Amino acid sequence: MSNAPRVRAAGVAILATLGLSACVILPPPLPQPAPPAPTTQQPQPQPTQSAEPTESVDPSQFVQPDEPISETDPTPEDIGAYYAGEAPITSAGYFPDAATDVILEPTRGTPLVQEAAGLPDATAGDEYLPDVAPSLTGDLIQSTVGRLDMTDDEGGQYTCSGTVINAETQDIVVTAAHCVFSDDTRSEMASITFTPAYDDGDAPFGVWEAEDWWYPEQYITANDRWLDGQDDNGWMGFDFAFLRLAPNAQGQEIEDVVGGQGVSFQAETNGVVLAGYPGDPAPFDAEVQRFCADSTVTYGVGGDPNLGVDCVMGSGASGSGWVTDVDPATGAGYVIAVYSNGGSDEAYGPPLGVTAYDGLVALQSGG
Repeated sequence: MSNAPRVRAAGVAILATLGLSACVILPPPLPQPAPPAPTTQQPQPQPTQSAEPTESVDPSQFVQPDEPISETDPTPEDIGAYYAGEAPITSAGYFPDAATDVILEPTRGTPLVQEAAGLPDATAGDEYLPDVAPSLTGDLIQSTVGRLDMTDDEGGQYTCSGTVINAETQDIVVTAAHCVFSDDTRSEMASITFTPAYDDGDAPFGVWEAEDWWYPEQYITANDRWLDGQDDNGWMGFDFAFLRLAPNAQGQEIEDVVGGQGVSFQAETNGVVLAGYPGDPAPFDAEVQRFCADSTVTYGVGGDPNLGVDCVMGSGASGSGWVTDVDPATGAGYVIAVYSNGGSDEAYGPPLGVTAYDGLVALQSGG
């Protein structure tokens, strides 16, 4: 495919419908706790590809923008202030992404053969559905979450995490902006691949190449200010990105193969599950899919207007989708944020709102 995917940085287009770490080199915001450092890797062989599953999912389906996903009113202790239009701002005056009422439904995923495990609160980053083949469970978290392998234009190699979402083009992964933009080189990654359900060298659904991507210009502006030594952590509120993947050798789009999680651009929560590929601290090694689950989501934490949960996953988990309203029988839910940074036992992520939605639309339209 293409040698160097393009980066598109788009501004905010305010919609009429508005109601209102692999990863990568991510220095700590001052004076907040340090975000996870990137997992830097030596050159390594690509994961082994295996045959694609024969089953596919239904085409993407969308719901009306004003359809809620939860009957629970948010409180000031979690995200009530966000909905009330009183969101906190950073020391540099950056507001978070504004909520909108757009919701995309998840697909049904691969056919369910074995019931997925229930997910009580868990903070230790335990392995997700260990020793169970993704092609047998039909679990949408297991099949849609994958490892990103990135190479910068100086040959540095890193890993992150990402999640396939339901999109009109059926080829979209959501992740963190710092997973597609290198702080070392201050430029986009030269190449990115995505391996859904990666497991210790095995690629049950193949390895997919990113051919295009988008992240918000607010992230670049604020991140440059931080890298230049200014007291600013505004990059955290816009640390999200979307990748567009090329079809596989059989001409299939990724969502046809693994399904797609829904997306809520409202930041409304009903508990969350984070799943990804942390690379440290030990025993994490970015080789198996791990998760945290929390029934309580806080807001305005991590030095920026972020969501927060109790979770110990660090480097490599950057970009992991925060999935709310998860159906324990299918693993289907709605991505509301992505893992951006965290402390020793906490994870922080920016909620997806109108900027993220506009970026998704722009990426799918090629604009």
